[in-house]
Amino acid sequence: MARSSGSFGVHVLVVVLCALTAFPMLWMLSTAVKPPDEVFLPGIHLLPEAPTLTNFPEAFRVFPISAWFYNSIFIGAATTVGKLAISLPAAFAFARLRFQGRQLLFAMALGTIIVPGVVTIVPNYILIAKLDWINTKQGVIVPSIAQTGFYVFLLRQYFLSLPEEIFDAARVDGAGPWSSLWRIAVPVVRPAVVVVVIMAFLASWNQYIWPLIVLNDLPMKTLAVGMQFFARNSEAAQLWGPMMATATLATLPPLIVYAFFQRKIISTFITSGLKG
Repeated sequence: MARSSGSFGVHVLVVVLCALTAFPMLWMLSTAVKPPDEVFLPGIHLLPEAPTLTNFPEAFRVFPISAWFYNSIFIGAATTVGKLAISLPAAFAFARLRFQGRQLLFAMALGTIIVPGVVTIVPNYILIAKLDWINTKQGVIVPSIAQTGFYVFLLRQYFLSLPEEIFDAARVDGAGPWSSLWRIAVPVVRPAVVVVVIMAFLASWNQYIWPLIVLNDLPMKTLAVGMQFFARNSEAAQLWGPMMATATLATLPPLIVYAFFQRKIISTFITSGLKG
């Protein structure tokens, strides 16, 4: 009986915490479909009395939302491809190749995970300023690609879990490291590759500080940075409905991706710890 009561209490606590977590999202969605006269009504009204979708086209009319979406998608896709192009060969080399200094280089790669991102802002800014990349997409993409330490670690754990015999057989057949990587290893660890793609894209999609520093012109901004500019100008112009509509649109891609791939993400992290 005591165990049942304890289990019931835990479930109630989980439900309360989930409700507290979901409430800001529900409030955002509610405000996105409220007409302007309902946004500032006193009290908490989660359900709008006269829901409307006019806030969505209004947001696109006031600010270059389409350009912000394009910039976020382009930068996210380019950053993801760059991170994958670096982390896959590096992880395979650390897992399956034997060369001098391998452990030291892997330790250095892992060390980049614990370095605070704020430490690299000034050196990166000086570098891209010298390359004349301020207010350009490559100024955001290239420094972001270098942050691959975690993905190298994750993929290396998967490569270590593969049987050594299949690589021995490949070497007997004359396959080199690159052939072993792309023809044998990558197809087998495809779930981990998918997770890396998802995580890298979402990290780029939500990136704020670095694009804020690099991108100056309004049409060049990403969606995360543009939302901050939108919020700064919403109070005076009373654009809370369009701003929440934009925030709702910005939230949809990460929610959809996680809803479809949450099991794959969780299983990948569990499997990655099976062999060190």
